[in-house]
Amino acid sequence: MRLKDRVAIITGGAKGIGGTIATTYHREGARLVIPDIDGDALAEKEREIRSLGGNILPLELDISKPENVDRLISETIDRFGRLDILVNNAAWASYGPFTDTTLENWQKTLDVTLTAYFLCAQAAARQMQTRSGGKIIHICSIASQSGVHRTTAYTASKGGILALTRVMAIELAAHNIQVNCINPGFIMTPLVQRILTEKDRQDREAVIPAGRYGTPEDVAGPAVFLASDASDYVTGTSIVVDGGVTCASLWK
Repeated sequence: MRLKDRVAIITGGAKGIGGTIATTYHREGARLVIPDIDGDALAEKEREIRSLGGNILPLELDISKPENVDRLISETIDRFGRLDILVNNAAWASYGPFTDTTLENWQKTLDVTLTAYFLCAQAAARQMQTRSGGKIIHICSIASQSGVHRTTAYTASKGGILALTRVMAIELAAHNIQVNCINPGFIMTPLVQRILTEKDRQDREAVIPAGRYGTPEDVAGPAVFLASDASDYVTGTSIVVDGGVTCASLWK
């Protein structure tokens, strides 16, 4: 119970990596706030957590809108009286050549995968400052460290998250707020299953030294560490969870 009675917001926490982190946090004793734009998945996650005896506040919200972020923080404090952990996880992605990337796709990706991170992190940090402590975790990507072809807007947004993490860590350290990110590699989630072609999947799997795609559970363990007291002297860094892809320098 490393997170006993702590209050955690997990954006996009109804399914995929965020959903697995939410369930894992519950098992570690946390009380959950889950904003997600997918109402059906959110209802299913609420049923799951409640069936396990958990305490959850589900909110069907588009967190790329500032007014919805204000509502998220307000309802969290009204319900639980505090905020200890923020996991910025919500994302949007599509694949295609750089020259075919539309402005609409670019803007939507940055709105969901970068601007929403900024909005939620800023609002959460202001609240955490009143309690002199907290944990902010950004779910990023190995795309933030090395280019991945056919992911123009997504890679740009993830690079922005990595830079944002470093600046936040410096400025918030004096308030006992640790800010870190997790860089997953090729993780098999419902989103990945939907947008990848079979050739994309095979190309990626072929360069993973571990010999398999990662699972959301592979990301949840580091997410618990970064949310717990064990990481109190860890800030401004990233944990790579990629089965060895980055260190092998195989991807092109």
